[in-house]
Amino acid sequence: MKTITLRSLLLLEKQENIKDESYYFCGSAECDTVYFTGKGEHTFAKADLTVRVGVKEKTFPRPVCYCFNHTVEEINEEIKRTGKSTVVDDIKEGMKKEGCSCETKNPQGSCCLKTVESYVQEALVSYNAGPTRR
Repeated sequence: MKTITLRSLLLLEKQENIKDESYYFCGSAECDTVYFTGKGEHTFAKADLTVRVGVKEKTFPRPVCYCFNHTVEEINEEIKRTGKSTVVDDIKEGMKKEGCSCETKNPQGSCCLKTVESYVQEALVSYNAGPTRR
């Protein structure tokens, strides 16, 4: 994780606890830890952030794209309604026009596109809309 991500997303009062160490993102939905140091001695939890961490949330809204404000629920609803999702195309178009701020908006500190593409494919299969349709 880059420090810019932590400084952008941690609550102001938690930023003073950032150590001069490498931090990693925990993508497990089973725990509240979001960031941890290599030895796991220093952590930040969901409650320490200014945004919801979509991969760790059980209730809506569950963000999946932070730059263009797409949620898991939006993808599911569109697929149920139309049999496809336009979210990936919307993100790609937004990247051309506005660009992204993934390092400062996404808790993972990286572009969400691959994560969104994977989720869309899973949702298409779960709603029997096919694995490759968009």
